[in-house]
Amino acid sequence: MLVKTPAIKLGVEIRESKTEDGKLILSGVANAMPCTVEMSGPELRRLAAMLLHPKRIFKTAAIIFGKKPEE
Repeated sequence: MLVKTPAIKLGVEIRESKTEDGKLILSGVANAMPCTVEMSGPELRRLAAMLLHPKRIFKTAAIIFGKKPEE
């Protein structure tokens, strides 16, 4: 995953996921720094709604199941 901000681009690798206190917690590394992302129920519902929107569902599926681009 690539996170882009106006100041920096970070390559993020998710290494672990768990649930705790009603949140989804994703842990991994951003470049060389350990990082954690915490998402609550409303945030997860909004993300799911964006990914499962009829305009995006086939593109999302193609990204998930498609071939990896050659480098």
